[in-house]
Amino acid sequence: MSLIDNDLLSIQEARILLEHAAESAEVLEGLPASLVDDFLTHLRERILPKAREYAEASFAESDYCSPEDESELTKWVLGDLLDDVRAQTPVQKIIRSRRGSAEVCLPKGVVVSLLPDWLAVPTMLSQLFMAVHSKSPIVFSASARIHATCEKVMGDVLEVAEFCHYPTEALGFLSIFCPEGEEWVCSQPCVRVVIDSREESNAHDFDAAGRDVYHATLGNNPVFVESTADLSACADEVVLGKSFCYGMLPGAEQSVVVERAVDERFQEELRRRGCYFLTDEEADRLVGTLFMRDGSPYRELIAKSAFDLARRADITVPESTRVLVVEKPYVSEYSFFSKAKFGPVLSYYVEESWRTACEKCIELILNSGHGNALSIFSKDPEVIRQFILKKPVGRVLVNVSTGLGCIGCHGDLPKTLTVTGWDCATTSELGVTYGDFVRRRQVGVGEGPDARALLDKASSCDHTPVAVRVRIPDSGGGEKSRPAGPRDTGKEPGDWFSGVVQAIRNDSEEE
Repeated sequence: MSLIDNDLLSIQEARILLEHAAESAEVLEGLPASLVDDFLTHLRERILPKAREYAEASFAESDYCSPEDESELTKWVLGDLLDDVRAQTPVQKIIRSRRGSAEVCLPKGVVVSLLPDWLAVPTMLSQLFMAVHSKSPIVFSASARIHATCEKVMGDVLEVAEFCHYPTEALGFLSIFCPEGEEWVCSQPCVRVVIDSREESNAHDFDAAGRDVYHATLGNNPVFVESTADLSACADEVVLGKSFCYGMLPGAEQSVVVERAVDERFQEELRRRGCYFLTDEEADRLVGTLFMRDGSPYRELIAKSAFDLARRADITVPESTRVLVVEKPYVSEYSFFSKAKFGPVLSYYVEESWRTACEKCIELILNSGHGNALSIFSKDPEVIRQFILKKPVGRVLVNVSTGLGCIGCHGDLPKTLTVTGWDCATTSELGVTYGDFVRRRQVGVGEGPDARALLDKASSCDHTPVAVRVRIPDSGGGEKSRPAGPRDTGKEPGDWFSGVVQAIRNDSEEE
């Protein structure tokens, strides 16, 4: 029986993908902006009807998260997030900066993305849109747990790319998964950006010199409920953020710190929305079910519903339970509930005043996690100001949940599904957004209106869009030509280059 050396095959495939990606960078630079925008439009039209299909396939393969919630998240990516990306300044366009001078955005280069085991499809699509709009080649890799679904999605993406004459070499996917292949592809000099969306980021050993590396994490994100807060709105946000996708949203809430004056009322609001408060004995059983002795979670119990977790821990709860809540008196580095929980489980702390609550939040942030986010619900301007200034986190959400606020869904932060912590970011950005796919070049001119007018004229120059014409037979048996609409473009045979060549030939024949 012959043996297959998958690690060498994976490295060989990675080498080929990177060669194609590096070569496609020059082709991408010459693409008309209209072609890029057309590709993004067709991606939305093709993939949006398949959002539920992808979510169900992800659940069937990985056994993580809720198919209904993941489907809605994918639709949000194809809607709001894609609109946000397309509204960003395109590359190769000279614009005026805030200080009056000019600048231009250019692609950083080849991007490599290591996809997570949960929410992999919406994460992949969000990064794909940013790469396409920035004209950056990107290579994805998915672990064995979610590999088949991601490969299917990439296959659909490549079909749309061929339809729109977008260079498919710029969109790579490592079809032979192997850790050695991933480490090799991340270490190559031509790679300029590495996005590691897996929690076990230390398991990937590669040379990070000369490239931007982003490690995405859930984070140990606390929520503070101050006495002046709108308790009903706060409970809505916290429960939705922690229960959506079974607590696996980037930046999802992990702990709630409540001022004692509103403790009883807030607990009642949480119970009305499907929260179940565990006894000490039930909490001990839950710990033994969720965590190993070293504190790491059991992989098979990540991203499960609150009812399922309670059933596995032999705890009787209503089927409508959305979040399990464990009340604790203090933060401890030895307590599993003081750290990130990969599911719909919240720790609950009560403090006498907002000042002691402030210290409690800092303890939670420093206990584990990477300074991702903190949320404060309050109507007191001074308390809000103190939390914004004093907390060692990258994001402070005001009257918005960390789970929904971090990704820019229920707030005005940049929209992203790849959230990094304050101590994990290699740039000033705290999440992977369109700005992380481009580098900015400053442009200066001499003083005087003539110099500025010349730069303005240079700014107005752009690539001339290629009008692809498709020849179709007329009713008399002859041929006629017409500009191809978005749905006709895919009828032109061949790859991107042959499509452009044929369009030039058609123009020459008409002349």
